[in-house]
Amino acid sequence: MIESAASARAIPDQWSPATILGHVSEVDEQVWSVRLEQMVSAHRAGLTPPAYEWWEPDAHATVETYASWTVEDASARVMAQRISFLMALRDLTDNDWTARAVHETFGEIDVRGLVIEILTHDEEHRASLVYSNSDVTP
Repeated sequence: MIESAASARAIPDQWSPATILGHVSEVDEQVWSVRLEQMVSAHRAGLTPPAYEWWEPDAHATVETYASWTVEDASARVMAQRISFLMALRDLTDNDWTARAVHETFGEIDVRGLVIEILTHDEEHRASLVYSNSDVTP
């Protein structure tokens, strides 16, 4: 049985579920949304695609920020950020989806490639939200 988000427990030596969700919401806000806007803006203006290095919000600050958050509050934050991102995607024209960027790790990507990287990042953290012991199966 998988525990609900409301009762999820922290995995020893790892981030708490609230911290994981907080991290995902911060990456949505500070990385994915910003980069989407920059990619599309450059594309619409006929400018050179932006170039990016790997960057995520500071891990220690993230742990401190979400140390006292409940899973419910962190879940609400990540959902609000994700809805905001999805609304931005919904508003793109067909041409906007061809906006490109060059990333030091991912190489050249378009908006679809950015979405794939977002889902990959989500998947990397999803497993950490599933606590397993003798009573819980993944």
